Amino acid sequence: MINNSQVFLRANGKVSLPKSKSVLLKDLVEISADREIKKKLENLSYPVNIKGNSNALISVISLITFIKENIANVDLVVIGETDILISFQDDNINTDKYKKLRVLVVCLLLFMGSITAIINFHSDVDMKTAHTVIYKMITGVEVDRPLLLQIPYSLGIGVGMAVFFNHIFKKKINNEPTPLEMEIYSYQQSVDEYIKNNNNGE
Repeated sequence: MINNSQVFLRANGKVSLPKSKSVLLKDLVEISADREIKKKLENLSYPVNIKGNSNALISVISLITFIKENIANVDLVVIGETDILISFQDDNINTDKYKKLRVLVVCLLLFMGSITAIINFHSDVDMKTAHTVIYKMITGVEVDRPLLLQIPYSLGIGVGMAVFFNHIFKKKINNEPTPLEMEIYSYQQSVDEYIKNNNNGE
């Protein structure tokens, strides 16, 4: 039987907060409780030492202790993650005037790297000779520049990359995550697990 003092907490595995903002309980957990108790809990400020740290690791046990110290006679039921990783963001992240320039430089480097990789691949497999031989097999005519094959092939590389990365400029082809997004997600998961396991936070 559920009584009015019963509180359900669902811990978020990871949250991102600005450094200047107080860490409220509602930032760390989803709360389901009586309206009055819920309001009190949501606005409780959890003390976190963020000086010099970009991450803080909070165990759910410490949250339970904190809640019981501040609100008496509540029956806590916790579900979800056992630890909560807080990632603090600098307040001036949106005022970085060189951010766009850095992104542009990185994009340019990646673009040049991709071009070089494609050129090297075609040089290694001697794609020009392959196109010449295929053109001769199909038409019976030997030409030095089989543009009838090379132009569709070049366009096909661009179309193939757009389909593979699931993007045409800013527009997604479908709602599935792209390989790049999956790689970033896996990398971020690994970083979070590393921080949790090595307790580099609080």
